Formats: sequence, structure tokens, C-alpha cells
Amino acid sequence: MENLEIVLLDFKKEELETLIHEELKLSTLNIKSSHFYDLNLGKDIEFSQVKNMKEVLSPTGTGNIVLEQLQLGITLKNVVIVFSFDEEYGDIVFNFPESEIFVDDKSEVKSRFKKLVNYLMNLKIKYNISKVIIGYEPAYDEDTMLIEFSNNTLNLEKVLEKILY
Repeated sequence: MENLEIVLLDFKKEELETLIHEELKLSTLNIKSSHFYDLNLGKDIEFSQVKNMKEVLSPTGTGNIVLEQLQLGITLKNVVIVFSFDEEYGDIVFNFPESEIFVDDKSEVKSRFKKLVNYLMNLKIKYNISKVIIGYEPAYDEDTMLIEFSNNTLNLEKVLEKILY
């Protein structure tokens, strides 16, 4: 079984707290494990110890969270979120088993994929994200990329056709 990835490219560090707490509601979810390195404290910490994500990832930083499940327009199980930031912008990667989208029933796949893409498109617009990529790990590789949207329009039917057939 392979993993799928969703990559949010060039996410503004300023918007992290809103995304984490209001959009994804990470503080209320069942976190299996997490790892961040706090430069100020000079030690490894867990997500529960993070008071301000922007500060922990400053001036640059990375971290990850492993979740039992996450809502991204649909419920995805066994999700790993990786944060990787420079001074101002960063990438956020959601990694999860392909079986969370690609099930036996084609109409169910279509429905789940539509809901996921619509949710991601709304995130892209709301947070002014430069590009969103969905694909097999590593999603940003041309050979494993399923979909990339950098503007705010997308022909979802055409994309679904390419993926399902």
C-alpha cells in the first residue's frame, strides 16, 4: 500500500495559529505522537508543549504530528503532518494511506476526492496559498503527482477522469 500526500506550498507563517487551531482543530484531536525542536529552549518538545507554533518554527524550523484522524473535507485516518518553514513561508505536508481515498467503489472515490479537493481549494483561497499538490509520495515529483492547482480554478471532472480511468 502506498501513501498519498497533500502539499500546501508557500504557506505564510503568520497564518499558522489560525490554521492549526481554528481550521484543523489540532488541539482537540487524538495525537499519537509529535516532534518539534524548540531553538529557544534548545530541546525537543511535543505538540502539547507548543505555546505558539510560529515561535517554535522561528527563525526556521520543522516538526511533525501523527494523528489518528483528521478532517479535510472528509475524514482521513493515520495522518502525518509535516511542517517545514523558513523565516516567512513554509510547506505543510499531509501524508496518509491511499486506501483513505481509493476504495473499491468508483462513485465513492469520486465523492471523497471532490470533497477533499473542494476543501483544499477553499483553504488555498482563504490562506492565499500559492500552490496545492496532491499525489503519491513524493507528491511534488512529476511522476507521482496526481493534481496541482496554483490558480483558483480547477476542472475537477477532468482531473477525476484522469485519476479514475
